[in-house]
Amino acid sequence: MSDSTHKRAIFILAGAVFATMLGNGMVMPFIPVYVAQFGLGGLGAGLLFSVHAATRTVLLPFIGRASDRWGRRSFLLVGVLFYALASLAYPLADRVAAFVGIMAVHGTGMAIVHLVSMAYVGDLAPRGEEGQYSGYMNTALLGGIASGPVLGGILRDLSSMSVNFLTMSVMSGVSFLLLAVLLPPVESIRTGPKKSQPASTRPWQLLSCRPVVGVASFRLAYACTNALIWIFLPVLAARLWALSTTQIGVLISVNVMVSTVLQAPCGRLADRKRKAVLIALGGVGSALALAAVPFATAFWQVLALNICIGACYGLAFPAHTAVGMENAGPYGMATVMSLLMMSHGAGMMVGPLLFGAIADQLSLAWVFWAGGLINLGLIIACWLLLVGAPSKRQVEPLRPVNSDPIEAD
Repeated sequence: MSDSTHKRAIFILAGAVFATMLGNGMVMPFIPVYVAQFGLGGLGAGLLFSVHAATRTVLLPFIGRASDRWGRRSFLLVGVLFYALASLAYPLADRVAAFVGIMAVHGTGMAIVHLVSMAYVGDLAPRGEEGQYSGYMNTALLGGIASGPVLGGILRDLSSMSVNFLTMSVMSGVSFLLLAVLLPPVESIRTGPKKSQPASTRPWQLLSCRPVVGVASFRLAYACTNALIWIFLPVLAARLWALSTTQIGVLISVNVMVSTVLQAPCGRLADRKRKAVLIALGGVGSALALAAVPFATAFWQVLALNICIGACYGLAFPAHTAVGMENAGPYGMATVMSLLMMSHGAGMMVGPLLFGAIADQLSLAWVFWAGGLINLGLIIACWLLLVGAPSKRQVEPLRPVNSDPIEAD
């Protein structure tokens, strides 16, 4: 594969992922506020996000296994179509059952796009540069998520949530066109001979790989933080400071923007330094900042804490992805990525329900204190699993059977 074709493939995939996540970010932070008009409280909003996460969690291992065997491109196109369907269906919903179904469709699309795009990048990452390559894709992914809440908050203040849903649909269309029309054909990105996945290897054997299980624990902590930032921080901000949706969007976006800016440089850092140390520093720092949120007495204080959380995860995130890529050889790149995202999905499935119950029974302050303690425990578990088990890529990345990472349909 030529270097120019390589760069073209990465650029097009990153552009499609950015557009998809931009639309997603314009909608998801405001769902709790939007559904409140239908009588759903904190626990109800948590239920919707749990359904969204549960769908991803259930489907990820099947998507990962199939993508490792049959290629990437067609899966990406289907995932983007699910995004479009969800965005068009949201304005038509007026009851809990309808929202549950839409969130399931939305979660399916997110599972496919996120998993397959990261697996594709892992297929192309040269040995020793996994952190750098994961940093590239994470920049596009998080950049879309960071920009979405700001744009979504402005549009909702100026018009209504219907405009946000429509814009999400447009972004999904842009992503579909980029992938369907511009993504290079399979022959132009071939990196080597096809290799089938060993018949004796099964997805659950990943649980014997200490580094992969370790970074899965980190990903679970990251998901719990996301649940707090995206679901309960807007509620806390609205109650304490009566902020507009634009201000809430800015508050959320700053967290992701800081993390986005750090992805590329911290990805390069992860290729040179010990990844376990970077993950531990970022995880502990974010846990402490989360626990400090209830003590904030002004908007600028919670903003500063949110920036700290974004910086900590910006430091740790590329390193955890690189560990997964390095250890993917015996299992398949998408299979390993699916385990990490299943951990994320489990956190987003259980976390909102748990934190929603804590908010209803105790207070919002206890939500953030509990989140900080849970995160700290998971980071300690991650450290213990990584120490003494340095992650090395033992074999070259696997290629799908009868296909390449992005096949020409």
